Amino acid sequence: MKKVLSMLLILCLLAVVLTGCTGKTEKKEEGKKPEKIYLTIVTGSTGGTYYPVGTILASLWNEKLADMGINASAQSSGGSVENLNMLKAKEAQLAIAMSNLTLFSYEGKERFKDNRFEDVRFITALWPDVTQFVVTKDSGINTFADIRGKRFAVGGAGSGTEYSTRIILKEVAGLTYDDFQPEHLGYFEAATAMQNGQLAGMNAEGGIPTAAVSELYASKTPVKMLEFSDEDFTKVHRVAPYYMKVIIPSGTYTKQDKEIYTIGVKSVLIGRADLDEELVYNLLKVMYDNLDEIKKSHKALEYLSLGRAVEGLPPVPLHPGAVKFYKEKGIDIPGHLLP
Repeated sequence: MKKVLSMLLILCLLAVVLTGCTGKTEKKEEGKKPEKIYLTIVTGSTGGTYYPVGTILASLWNEKLADMGINASAQSSGGSVENLNMLKAKEAQLAIAMSNLTLFSYEGKERFKDNRFEDVRFITALWPDVTQFVVTKDSGINTFADIRGKRFAVGGAGSGTEYSTRIILKEVAGLTYDDFQPEHLGYFEAATAMQNGQLAGMNAEGGIPTAAVSELYASKTPVKMLEFSDEDFTKVHRVAPYYMKVIIPSGTYTKQDKEIYTIGVKSVLIGRADLDEELVYNLLKVMYDNLDEIKKSHKALEYLSLGRAVEGLPPVPLHPGAVKFYKEKGIDIPGHLLP
């Protein structure tokens, strides 16, 4: 009798095990939701271009890559320098930054001399970050040299804008921060201060149109933008060859009835080298497959095209996932961008 009971017990246990391997369990596993992949993309001031574009990209990836479990979010920040430091510290996975500062970070030069970040990787070029020295008309500022003695917003502390402002004023006008009153403000803060008569002007680098600059031009405070002559450009380009000439088309801003001649630096989408290759490939695929759609979301995105994806970038390696995507699309990748 004991033997019979033992056999029955064994058969019952076998039945339980076999039931656990049925098609129902497999079906449940197949339908299981993917684990969440959290992606933080650090951007810049809310009054600039980086933050709204970061939000647009995050929303696109969340919508189109939901089946992969992507949960992306844009975070405002102090700009390029802070973004690179946050990537290095693994506080974010993606960032928008100026290409020149990304190169400095990768090589451990300039302000990154003691803080090299060799694991930063380019994902795609974006638009030129346009230098926009906007001043109030009653400030008496007609040239860069006239900024001497004035209160002027140079960009957030640690931002690419602040870095550029320092170089430009030194090379074009021979000015240092000892020659005027530099204010480290976000773009919207600076725009508000200009309208309140507390600032003479600001430099707002970003894709055009830049939100805070649009606000200024549409306000009751008369403003204008300083232009760069060929001589000014030569002076800056001599020490900072990553700058290019840029023309802001007339009508970009309210009451802007003529072209404005200025300069700019390419901005880039960057990420950590340890990001999954297939993840980066899919982020790019969704971005460029839906380019016509996202171009309607922000004017700066109108500049983007596959043909410009690796154009004008300094020697920082592309992420392997980006290399895979561009090769698949037949894009010629310069040798200095290959990992």
